[in-house]
Amino acid sequence: MTIETERLIIRKFKLTDKNDLCEYMIQRVDKKFENYPDFTMEKAEKEIEFRSQSDEFFAIELKSTGKVIGNIYLGKRDFEAKELGYVLNENYHQTGYGSEAALAAIKYEFANGTRRIYAEASPENEASWRLMEKIGLHGI
Repeated sequence: MTIETERLIIRKFKLTDKNDLCEYMIQRVDKKFENYPDFTMEKAEKEIEFRSQSDEFFAIELKSTGKVIGNIYLGKRDFEAKELGYVLNENYHQTGYGSEAALAAIKYEFANGTRRIYAEASPENEASWRLMEKIGLHGI
């Protein structure tokens, strides 16, 4: 899967994305939401190998610079459904990149046979809820 939007390319991870992946994953070590408490520079090597072979993790690349600023997760679930997840480098929050990437991924998936897409977030994660509402996901 490769998707181009006005400002982004959503694509499979490459091994050369390791430093960018490490940059935003290290930011998540002590976070309240979507944290990775045991992530280290040493673990980045295995993580980039895993993600580059995965058909569920996709890099969010800035067209203007080629920098990977986060990822989209599209986990396969029963009944032709997918679970949507997203993580964005803190230096790129409040830019619209997260919603641009997530909406593009959703449109792509629906156009290619996915029947349902859902996402989950802590009730306290207001930023994630705003993003989900912005891209048309509705809470139940």
